[in-house]
Amino acid sequence: MSTPTCTVTAAYVQAPFQVSFRQVELPPPGPGQILLDVAACGICGYDIEIAGELAKEPQAFGHEIAGIVAEVGEGVTNVAVGDLVALESSSFCGVCDRCRNGRVDLCTHTVGFWGGVSQGFAEAMLSPAQSAVPAHGLDPTAAMIGEPGGVALDMVKLAEIGLTDRVLLVGAGAIGLMTLPLVRRLTGGPVVAAGRARGKLEVAQRLGADAVVNTNETPLAECGQPYDGFDKVLVTAPPQTLPDCIEAAAYGGYVVFIGFDWGPGGVIPLDTTKLHAGKKQLRSSMDSPALYVAEALELIRRGVIPAEEIVSHRYPLSRLEEAIRTVREDRENARKVAVIPDGRFIA
Repeated sequence: MSTPTCTVTAAYVQAPFQVSFRQVELPPPGPGQILLDVAACGICGYDIEIAGELAKEPQAFGHEIAGIVAEVGEGVTNVAVGDLVALESSSFCGVCDRCRNGRVDLCTHTVGFWGGVSQGFAEAMLSPAQSAVPAHGLDPTAAMIGEPGGVALDMVKLAEIGLTDRVLLVGAGAIGLMTLPLVRRLTGGPVVAAGRARGKLEVAQRLGADAVVNTNETPLAECGQPYDGFDKVLVTAPPQTLPDCIEAAAYGGYVVFIGFDWGPGGVIPLDTTKLHAGKKQLRSSMDSPALYVAEALELIRRGVIPAEEIVSHRYPLSRLEEAIRTVREDRENARKVAVIPDGRFIA
């Protein structure tokens, strides 16, 4: 039997960084939906973009979500009440021509929870059951990084890393740090992490980097010189770094990037002669629809992606503004910041 409409607290944001809380009503889940009690939600760089520039009017936000299934709608069979799940930020539809032709990665008719009256920064939310991936045996803050873990996996798979490849990771944020232990297991060649924050570079060394480069001290374009260039350069830094990343790549190297800018910063000059004459490739990784959350959760469960190294801060939902400030201001130490509903938060 369906429960009546419930009232929950949800965070809304309007640019620039104006956070408010609303009491919103959630109806019982409809066919193919679940009602999810949010257990943890991570702050993504995209959330900072929404809060800082993109939210022209107040909107619910938060998409790196783990929660407990509170109720299921008609026809839901993939999860049950009481299950801990992580949500895909978008899911392929399974019925469009691209999906039927085996290219689910190119689906543009995605299914998701965006636009609801509450999202991850809330006590509860509605979601398509199709987006829910079981996360049995994990702490919610570990399950929460399944979504960005899938982003890291997409980039690693696109890079086609060989057994002896020399690899440079540019950017030591949460996704870069989740990428590092995956790369370490794929190649016996040198793995180098480059970034600006000493604290994060120390984490990179613990996660298996053979060397780290502080780009405040060594120009990024020069990182490849001691290694005769890098076969694969994986970039989680802003687009402005790409020319230097191309310079650091070896002859025939791949530069794979996920860092992007919604504004003018996304338009940059590139020396295409260096790409062409150097037989280098520039590849963009875009994990939408999400493809690898289940695999990421298994890697987290096995400790390959160590959640305790990735999740650096935890805040109750009522302190969301402080959590956002931590992401923006503590660039030295803030890796993944988790936001937890007050009723579940343990100091």
